[in-house]
Amino acid sequence: MKQHLKYIGILIITLSISNLKAQESIDSLVGTYMSTNKIPGLSLAIIENDSVKTIKAYGLSSIQNDVKVDVNTTFELASLTKQFTAAAILKLQQDGKLNVDEYLHQYFPECPERWKAITIKQLLWHTSGLPGMFPHDNFTQKSFTGYSKMTAAQLDIMMQTNTVSKDLAIKSIITDSLDFKPGSAYNYSDVGYLLLGIVIDNITGSYKDYLTDIFDQNGLLNTYFVNQEKVVKNQARGYSLKDGEWINIMRTWDYEIPSHFGVFSNLSDLMKWYKVISGNDFLNETNQNFLFSKGTLNDKSKIAYGGGWEINDINGLKFISHTGVTGTILVNIPQKSTTVIILSNLGYNGNDMVNPWNLAYEIINKIGIETKINRSHVTSSGLKQIEPNKAAFRNLTGTYFTADSLEAKIYIESGKAYFESQGSKNELSLLENGSWLVLWFDYEYILTLDENGQILESNYGRIFKKE
Repeated sequence: MKQHLKYIGILIITLSISNLKAQESIDSLVGTYMSTNKIPGLSLAIIENDSVKTIKAYGLSSIQNDVKVDVNTTFELASLTKQFTAAAILKLQQDGKLNVDEYLHQYFPECPERWKAITIKQLLWHTSGLPGMFPHDNFTQKSFTGYSKMTAAQLDIMMQTNTVSKDLAIKSIITDSLDFKPGSAYNYSDVGYLLLGIVIDNITGSYKDYLTDIFDQNGLLNTYFVNQEKVVKNQARGYSLKDGEWINIMRTWDYEIPSHFGVFSNLSDLMKWYKVISGNDFLNETNQNFLFSKGTLNDKSKIAYGGGWEINDINGLKFISHTGVTGTILVNIPQKSTTVIILSNLGYNGNDMVNPWNLAYEIINKIGIETKINRSHVTSSGLKQIEPNKAAFRNLTGTYFTADSLEAKIYIESGKAYFESQGSKNELSLLENGSWLVLWFDYEYILTLDENGQILESNYGRIFKKE
């Protein structure tokens, strides 16, 4: 018996050393990545087989005050908020308050005629045809058309509190035209998720109260909505980069209905929440599956987005993920029972490009899961990679620009085609249907050249036009 215990003791010591070395390896990776990418601070959680393998904090929560991040620090989630909004919509469906197959105008009285064909699930999937981003020109200094619809008192209140009211938000979007027929394409849309929040608000009486009740019922004690006036302890300050130097990220606008960007949270709450929405206690199986299943276009083709989550197939594995522009990311690989959450305070604000998000995938690679699209990858629609001939390269090369002036170059080097954009250079691999798969991305990115050789369209709806 003593000999048996002796061996158990040796095993425990060996495992402890192994775990220590693994953590030191992760710490080294995180430290190098933070230094290279100028990330002030972050918190990290790694969960495998329902066991928390790592929960740790690094760097500074506030550069100005030299305050360190700890594992309880809350961060602005930005677009990770969308999965809370999507889950709330599906909870209302489960409770018989709406149906995602119904039309937006049934829950939104101000709905313009040109939006009458938009359904709730098209808003969830970003396939409504609505434009993408906020803030709208209607309430920035670029245009005062929105202000003409406000009283002086309303304008004073907005300027004093930095709050975009529900009424003003509605007035600023109902003049929007559609970029395409609802259901015919994918275009990531903050406007769409704002409308989902308005739908929730109209049904329940208060978007914020309804979501806060969900937070409370599920033990999310450190999860709350953006409020620029409120002083919150242990909340990270947000930063970005300009000319290589840190700046405050300047996300100073509140929204009465912040359903597209406005939640703050920390590691422990996000671990709880993901467990809640991955089970069947909060949402039944049908609604829970909707969150994590790819959306469908009118032509029955699939898109890489579900209910507030990006859904990607990478080298035979399903990746469920989402990022926030403030520097946050959650990635789950169900087949491997692995989740990585990183909350950082380095985000993008229109100046230097930043990249706090790829660290999550480097960590996943470190623990033995390949996250990069490689040459064995078969697309989610079943397309295989094939060897290109010279004819395949015809008309492909050149310099392309998007409508918002994003530049991309395609060129041939040593007999291979390369796609270069935003400082990243990636090889292109030809697919069976003549489209091009971008290799070594963390998600499935496909480019299709039109028959005239002038326009590249991505599977995410981004259009590149040749110079």
